[in-house]
Amino acid sequence: MQIWSSFVGFLEEALLWFSMLTGSMGLGIILFTIVARLTILPLTLSSIRSSRRMQELQPKFKELQRHYGKDPQRLNEETMKLYKEHKVNPVGGCLPLLFQLPIFFGVYQAVFHLMVPEQREFLGAAMYAAVEQGDVSLLLGQPVLGNLWRMVGLNEAAQITTLLNMPFLGLDLGLAAFPDNFGSFSGFAYLIMPVLSVVLQLLQQLMAMPRIQDPQQKMMTQMMLLMPIMFGYVALIFPMGAVLYWVTSSVIGVIQQFVISGLGSLPNYLTFLPVIERWTPPTAEPELAAVGAGGAAALAAPRQGFWDVMRPLTEGQVNTSTTSSSSANEPIGDTASTDQQQAEEAATAAVRKQQRQAAARRSRRRR
Repeated sequence: MQIWSSFVGFLEEALLWFSMLTGSMGLGIILFTIVARLTILPLTLSSIRSSRRMQELQPKFKELQRHYGKDPQRLNEETMKLYKEHKVNPVGGCLPLLFQLPIFFGVYQAVFHLMVPEQREFLGAAMYAAVEQGDVSLLLGQPVLGNLWRMVGLNEAAQITTLLNMPFLGLDLGLAAFPDNFGSFSGFAYLIMPVLSVVLQLLQQLMAMPRIQDPQQKMMTQMMLLMPIMFGYVALIFPMGAVLYWVTSSVIGVIQQFVISGLGSLPNYLTFLPVIERWTPPTAEPELAAVGAGGAAALAAPRQGFWDVMRPLTEGQVNTSTTSSSSANEPIGDTASTDQQQAEEAATAAVRKQQRQAAARRSRRRR
């Protein structure tokens, strides 16, 4: 518990420091969110890529279930082998989220403690002394952070009080759209950020899904779309400062998702958007691994013509003595063209012979 309180206290100071740097609590929250997202960017990218690879392997998972569905032990062995072959960690998409959740809840508590007057009694010792008691000596007396506070020009507690009471875009960041659990309404302006939060999270969810999905994936997509709506409900009763953090975080998430995977399944719902995908669906991958390098070369080879296919069938019917004598009398440079001409003549003869035999059979049936 003490560790968590120290962590939240650090986030409180970080939020206030960025606000002092920018001269606005709203801009401070935005800048802090950007820095926080950049800090966990490697984990976020790993989570997105892991989730994408798991989606790509869905057809192969279904194939394994079809073959080994009645043998759970064999199915588990083959599934683990598939993970190993494709270097996919089945929990790779969850671990980064576990690291993001403490930051998410910590920032929420930090904003809540700073922006809601009734919650300031839960501030850390140094922040409580500065905000509630008007004493900044504890902040300035810290070994390392004290120099950072001096760098942004903190001299007196009145600077912090002015900053906390300053509106952002006409909104009180400590006020919710529906405070007191829908007991009152703060105004239509306070609905903008909750709506933005829902829209941006929906966009991110749709962009994370592949454009072509099987029925099971579509059902999972529709279930996951309920999560942003739940967050929208929470955003209506949370302070605008916390909602601003979610909106900024969602904007960054949409940009990251577009860079990694394009628009995903978003064009399926917004048909006027172009199809932009930055990954290769599993059905489009050529199965070269099973045929090896020779198979790859064969796939790349040009298509054969009619006489190229017929030549092996007709070479056995060519008169060897005639060919030999003809080849002996012909110049060396004309050998290839002579062979091709002989093959064509042999093939024509074979076709005529088949036609004559078919005509003879029809004649016998008429008799």
